[in-house]
Amino acid sequence: CAAACLSACSRGDAPAASDPGPDYCAIEDAGGGATVWKAPGLAAWVNPLIGTQGSGNAVPGPMIPHGMVKLSPDSDTGPGAIEGYEYGNTKLQGFSHTHLEGPGGSNYGYSEVLLLPQTGALQVSPSKNPLSFDHATEVVTPGYYAVTLGEDGIRAELTATGHAGLHRYTFPACGGNRILVDAGHSRGRSLDGDVKVVGNDTVEGYGVYLVHPLIAFGLGNAAPNTGVAKAYFSVRFNRAFESAGTWSGSDPSPGVLQVTGAHAGAYVEFGSRAGRSVEARVGISFIDVDQARKNRDGELGEASFDQIRDAAAQDWNRHLGRIEVQGGTDDQRTMLYTGLYHALMQPADYTEGDRFFIGGDATGAVKQTSGHRFFTDDWCAWDTARTTYPMLTLLDPEVVPDMVQSYVTWYEQAGWMSKCSWHAAGDSRAMTGNFPFCTIADAWVKGLRGFDAEKAYEAMYKGSMQDSPNPLESSLCGYFGQGTPPDYVSLGWVPSECDQQQAASMTLEHAYADWCVAKVAEGLGKTQDAAFFTKRSANWKNVWNPAHGFPQLRKRNGEWVEPFDPASVDGFTEADAWKYMWTVPQDLCGLVEAVGGAKEFESRLDELFAGGHFDPSNEPDFHAPYLYDLVGAHAKTQDRVRQIVKDSFSTQPGGLPGNDDAGATSAWLAFALIGMYPVTPGSGVYWIGSPHFSKVTVHVDVAKGTDFVMEAQGLSADNLYIQSGTLDGVPMTTPQVRQEEIQRGAKLVLVMGKDPVAWTVSGGCP
Repeated sequence: CAAACLSACSRGDAPAASDPGPDYCAIEDAGGGATVWKAPGLAAWVNPLIGTQGSGNAVPGPMIPHGMVKLSPDSDTGPGAIEGYEYGNTKLQGFSHTHLEGPGGSNYGYSEVLLLPQTGALQVSPSKNPLSFDHATEVVTPGYYAVTLGEDGIRAELTATGHAGLHRYTFPACGGNRILVDAGHSRGRSLDGDVKVVGNDTVEGYGVYLVHPLIAFGLGNAAPNTGVAKAYFSVRFNRAFESAGTWSGSDPSPGVLQVTGAHAGAYVEFGSRAGRSVEARVGISFIDVDQARKNRDGELGEASFDQIRDAAAQDWNRHLGRIEVQGGTDDQRTMLYTGLYHALMQPADYTEGDRFFIGGDATGAVKQTSGHRFFTDDWCAWDTARTTYPMLTLLDPEVVPDMVQSYVTWYEQAGWMSKCSWHAAGDSRAMTGNFPFCTIADAWVKGLRGFDAEKAYEAMYKGSMQDSPNPLESSLCGYFGQGTPPDYVSLGWVPSECDQQQAASMTLEHAYADWCVAKVAEGLGKTQDAAFFTKRSANWKNVWNPAHGFPQLRKRNGEWVEPFDPASVDGFTEADAWKYMWTVPQDLCGLVEAVGGAKEFESRLDELFAGGHFDPSNEPDFHAPYLYDLVGAHAKTQDRVRQIVKDSFSTQPGGLPGNDDAGATSAWLAFALIGMYPVTPGSGVYWIGSPHFSKVTVHVDVAKGTDFVMEAQGLSADNLYIQSGTLDGVPMTTPQVRQEEIQRGAKLVLVMGKDPVAWTVSGGCP
């Protein structure tokens, strides 16, 4: 058949040379292999396939930093899959436009508005139409994804802007070639849709989805619209199609040009004209179809595929270039820049022109921007407040105030800050604690204050003193509460009767959030509130049982829940007492004292790692390796961090140890490789770890040319330990660097050596 197409080219009865798209006869590989392209600059170090195998749930397809559209392949994994692409699955259902980076949980996801190129007999059923592929045909690089599909060798190429996707499909076969536009495809559940074929080159409509069926089930009648998302689209092809049809369910209707209902879609036939490529320009909107058209035309216009692809790569280079390194291995550079790449994916900018959709009130509304962009898809603050947001204060500080203001905007509409925002109606309410408060405090202390601080504090105060109605509050108060459980406010701890599964860890988390609220109150001159919340931040002690030396479940009457096993998950969110005992970032010296002093603290850290209790795949003890610094055992911090990086991370598809959680795991890795870590977001302090590069430059203020530089002099495969350090030529007294020192462009010099000596600085605690 390919030979017949080539003959048609030579006879002159193939598509006219004036038609857009590359000539099939010029394709280098008869199988559709075409040209291999890789993003230039620092983006060339990024491997988007890292984290796509196993539990990482990373998104390999093209997008721009914080892009609302994440155009990516969806594997043939069926309903209930967490993310779209699984490296071990070699069949694709097509390419959809919305994804979350690295979520955990089950039975949810985005993957909305899918396109699928197809040859041969028409198949609209997802169970029958997946196309096989070989990883050897994939090209995966920032701003661009390509793969060869099926036995006939369709070459699929993708690129994207913030609110639009651009597809280019080259069909080697001679006839029966088409593109499916599937509005019913989703990793959640399709509820409704409307798809219409317009003229001979456009398909438009919307799909309605239940993004997270399990949350909707748990909330039931208490919040019946929660999780419902409505995604609008407008697809314009660069050539007229010969015929079209639609479907609803699994039965196609040739010639029927509009269809409504769940699992709806349209297909367009290109017939014998498919010897040349077909481009599909897809605008996505959460406002309406007209806005989808505006997003498509405004961002893609008439630019070529290569121009859009190159612009996306340049955008990535501009962001990745905020941190430059010298030295290190190729693998370390790949892991670093891939980590930064993942951290820049979410939250996503859902501002469409001067408007945005927000669903916090469970109904949804379209609002004007009023000077701020609107960011959502922060899945979830329980994860991102610890690493992703602190990384963004270095990597993309200009957008942080708008991100914080987005929390405020959600509060203004919904009455509560969202702990886990999305593009659906209602509040997902997922995860425990009040971690958005610590993201706000971190921005505040770092001087990133272009948001309504008074309104933000109003939301923080309310969320610290009240809780929302909760259908599970009698026994599982940690699920679906939007503020702080009343028991915590009145007793000073969350009792086991409130939540047997999570009460102990919730107490630790709310105590930390109290400290974060106190920081903002202090900055706003609310001295009484600051004193109140500072005092309440000591509530972590109320679940610390000195008899066992661990945090522990406690009843309303004050009794401890026995028997106690520190390796049991009872009372702790996704972890156990071993992992959560370190979650006192606001009072680490108090924790040292509670454990029994510096020697015992160091011993307990040793047991955490030697006993296999540390979990690099989840957030609760992410900061634990750096706590050796606290008691002067600096070489152990350096050892542990390097060992974790070596054992748990790689450049392979399975190279992330757990869910990436909106870049949280990747940001941890990036901090580890750079050599500093934000143990206590909200403090503006980074603790020194073990640099993997001889020089790290953070371009703090590009306009002013302000750079923070960290040099590891003498770093080598043998010289891995810090012997001494200076900051602007002055000997360091603590193994820490502060945000104000970074922002003024300080120079940190670390002298490296082969011996694990005791670096002569104080850990800060007796």
